[in-house]
Amino acid sequence: MRHRKVFIIGTLVLILLLSSLAFPQSNCPEGFASAGTLSGTGAASEPFSKKVSLRLPEDATIDESFQQKKVRSTNGRNGAKSSMSAEDIPKGILIIPYGTSDDVYKQGWAVSEPELKAMDRDSNGKVTRYQFGMKLFCSVSNSGANPQFGECSVSVEVCYKPLH
Repeated sequence: MRHRKVFIIGTLVLILLLSSLAFPQSNCPEGFASAGTLSGTGAASEPFSKKVSLRLPEDATIDESFQQKKVRSTNGRNGAKSSMSAEDIPKGILIIPYGTSDDVYKQGWAVSEPELKAMDRDSNGKVTRYQFGMKLFCSVSNSGANPQFGECSVSVEVCYKPLH
């Protein structure tokens, strides 16, 4: 009987763990939907500097009454700069930027140039598919321990406020 309880409890724990892996967690706040994550990686020999985009779900509606109030667009290390402010982010979009940053490789990351484009429209001209993109940048300091092995990454979780 005791082995059966242990087996059942173990099975339930395993199911819970696997289900959390099957459904990626979103950091989007309540009332927002996740559109996905923009990301890039670089190395000391080749910093990452590229415009990256993703498509919002088909028929996603955007509540343009929302405007993001604050954003951290860079960690300011290793020459990573961005003059982007929250007002530059298209209405209805919320971004959560982040990147690697440690004291060994002193990685720098920055995000800029947010852009929301209408990709598809229906016969009435209503937007049925949006694309959101940004320029992402990351670099590794040459002064870190073994800089030739240093890597950097930059990511932006993209959320949108659905129109209800």
